[in-house]
Amino acid sequence: MAAKRVGVFGGTFDPPHLGHLLLAETIREQFGLDEVLFVPCNQPPHKDRDDLTAPTHRYAMVVAATLHNPAFTPVAVEVNRPGKSYSIATVTALAADYGPDVELFFVAGLDSMLDIKSWHRPEELLDSCNFVVVSRPGNSFEKLREVLPERCHERIVDVSVGRDPVADGAGLRIYQSEAVYLALSSTELRERVRTDRGVRYRVTPEVERYIQSHGLYRDAAAETAS
Repeated sequence: MAAKRVGVFGGTFDPPHLGHLLLAETIREQFGLDEVLFVPCNQPPHKDRDDLTAPTHRYAMVVAATLHNPAFTPVAVEVNRPGKSYSIATVTALAADYGPDVELFFVAGLDSMLDIKSWHRPEELLDSCNFVVVSRPGNSFEKLREVLPERCHERIVDVSVGRDPVADGAGLRIYQSEAVYLALSSTELRERVRTDRGVRYRVTPEVERYIQSHGLYRDAAAETAS
C-alpha cells in the first residue's frame, strides 16, 4: 500500500486569504497529496509583530477558510504550543501523530527557504521530511543550491520541467514548484479592513464574516489581547 501523502502548510494566516487556498490546492493536485494541513503559528520566529492577532482568532479563521475542502485540515499543534513556533518541533510532532506510513511534504516559499540557515535546527528539519519550495517573484531557484548543504543537492527535483513528482523515486526530496502565485497580501487585507475597505473576493465569505463579527483589524490592542 502506498504511503499517505500529507502537505504541511504553515503561516501566520492573519488573515487566511484566497491566495493561501489556491496555493494549497495547486500543491495538493501537483503532488497527489491526500491531505493538506493548515498550521497557524503561535509566535513566528522571524516576525516580531506587535499587532499579531491572537492565535485563537487566526486558528478560527483557518477553520472558516477551509470548511468547503475536505482535503484541507486545520491543525492547532502550534497554537497549542507556547512560545515561538519552530518548524522542526511541528514536523516532529506531526510525524509522531501520523506514524511511519505517512510522507510529509513541508510547503515553504522560496524567499523563506533562502534564509533557511537562520531557521531553528535546519539540518535536522531538512532530514525529517520532503520539501515543496514554491517560487516567489524576485527570487530565483538557482540561489537555492547556494544555501542548502551540499549533501542535499542531489535531492532537488525541478517539477516545472514536466517531471511527475508522484512517480518520483524513494527518499527525501526538495521539490522546486512553479505553483500558482496569487498576489494577495495579508498585510494589505488588514489595512483594507482598518480603513473601511472591503475584502470580498479576497477571503472566503466565512472569513469575511468572522472578521466583521469579531471586529478584527480595527483595534490592534483588542485583537492581541483577546
